[in-house]
Amino acid sequence: MTAVSSVLRVKAYIDRLYRDSHYAGMKTKRSLQRLLLCVAGGAVLAGCASVATRLPGITLPALVKERASQEQLAFAEMDRLHTRLWDVAYPVLRDNAELCPKTRPDIGAVTYSLKTFPKDMREAAARELGAKDTPTIRRIIKGGQAQKAGLKVGDAFLDVRGIPMTATSKAMRAMLEDGPAKIAVRRGENTFDVTLTPREICDYGVKLSMSSTVNAYASGKTLILTSGMMNFTQSDDELALIVAHELAHNTMGHIRKIVGNMILSGFATRYTREFESEADYVGLYYLVRAGYSPDKTPAFWQRMALNGPRSVGRAKTHPTYPDRFLRLEAGLAEIKAKQALGQPLKPNFIDADK
Repeated sequence: MTAVSSVLRVKAYIDRLYRDSHYAGMKTKRSLQRLLLCVAGGAVLAGCASVATRLPGITLPALVKERASQEQLAFAEMDRLHTRLWDVAYPVLRDNAELCPKTRPDIGAVTYSLKTFPKDMREAAARELGAKDTPTIRRIIKGGQAQKAGLKVGDAFLDVRGIPMTATSKAMRAMLEDGPAKIAVRRGENTFDVTLTPREICDYGVKLSMSSTVNAYASGKTLILTSGMMNFTQSDDELALIVAHELAHNTMGHIRKIVGNMILSGFATRYTREFESEADYVGLYYLVRAGYSPDKTPAFWQRMALNGPRSVGRAKTHPTYPDRFLRLEAGLAEIKAKQALGQPLKPNFIDADK
């Protein structure tokens, strides 16, 4: 069978699959055509170097079914991690608004749309999470105004024109800037009003990156944690420590300072270790102010040392793990002394007016 005839036969098979309502509901014709391109590419390369064994054959229906199954599992895990991340991160953002240079009014709801997801994930996001072209509520934060108002996942906030808006849009912020506001909500075919009383939180986004790498980072506007980092943490206290650390990078302007230092040095140095130590220190205050226990957080860096032994005795962009462990212990002692004296829980800024 020639490569061309192979492709034509597979194309005809895909057309039959698409006409079947079961597969039409699972995949669009475009997705199935991508599979055709793979088959076509394999046929063209058949004359090139190949494997030396007879691989077990698989059928296209089985491949389509297995892909859908794995996407379902992947999105369920993504949803679980996203829920945990926001449940842990929200108190850190809420209870440290006083120390954040940027704040916004918030009502305890996270919205999303299909554009929230990468293009190659949008079909599955629509199927598995019910994502739509317009923004709807994806997450209801525990104890927030949205939960108290009885809002549900899938509800849509409407602006004054009746158009769905995100929970952090300019239109929503304008409605909430003067305190309690009556907001129109669409649920299915029904529309109703709810009165929401906002509270100020730190104005930084929180994002989940589905990557097995144990990592977290800040962009100046957003906190990003990988699924690998979330699964590495053994408690909400540890996860809150990472969130607070990345929040400190943003509030202390570290990204801007690092870029400035790189430019001044002719890109000869990144000069980041002291900023990492400061994020550990300031983040520890954020952690405690949000009601999380800091007692076991220094030991987190001992476990990190097991995950990356080279950083035990080698400082590159980050301090060594022993350095971080000891500084966190010292910071914890400082916080407990302030608590015992009834002093405000604020980091010891060089500029005392901060």
